[in-house]
Amino acid sequence: MDNYFNYFTEIERYFQSKRESFTLLSTLDWVLIETWKDQGVPLEVVLKGLDRAFSKPRRKVGSLAYCAGAVAEVLEEQKGLRTEAPAPPEFGEAEVRDYLGRLASSVRALHERWPEFAARFASIADGIAAIDATDLRAGENALNALEDKLTSIIEIASDESALIEVRNEVERGMAPVRSRMTVEQLAMLERQLWKRKLMERCGVPRLSLFYLL
Repeated sequence: MDNYFNYFTEIERYFQSKRESFTLLSTLDWVLIETWKDQGVPLEVVLKGLDRAFSKPRRKVGSLAYCAGAVAEVLEEQKGLRTEAPAPPEFGEAEVRDYLGRLASSVRALHERWPEFAARFASIADGIAAIDATDLRAGENALNALEDKLTSIIEIASDESALIEVRNEVERGMAPVRSRMTVEQLAMLERQLWKRKLMERCGVPRLSLFYLL
């Protein structure tokens, strides 16, 4: 089974090889890969989708987002190949514990910005710190659940103007793929981008073992 590192980096490298130039992936591109990962889209399906996108005549592929429709087509044709999300990367227990400790500290520090939610931030931080550093699959699932709780609190705590700004950023980011993905895929991608933008605005890292890399 492909781990996170292989899944993300193989897609990035293959995309760069198809463009025949070094191209930095955008925030939307990385969130798109994360969405494919969460949906259990096999690596070979994504790569076939990139091949198909680049094979279309008179079409300049400027970002990975332009390949979303082609990947969706291949996935629909090969439904039986959908699999589990890639396994988390392998790290030493001490390294994982240190990383979880940093995540917990970042979350706990949010009480300085929103003191009225200090207890809830502390609860999430305690949950992060308590994760078993030896079971990466379970740890990743726990982080995903805690991230959902955290973003829900941030949404409640944030003022309306800040949320509108984030929503506008998400809308601009989603524009390149609106006509290239299914409703289900768009909903998942939009939620991932929303979480990323919201947490970036608060200076909190995403709660995932992938970002330990």
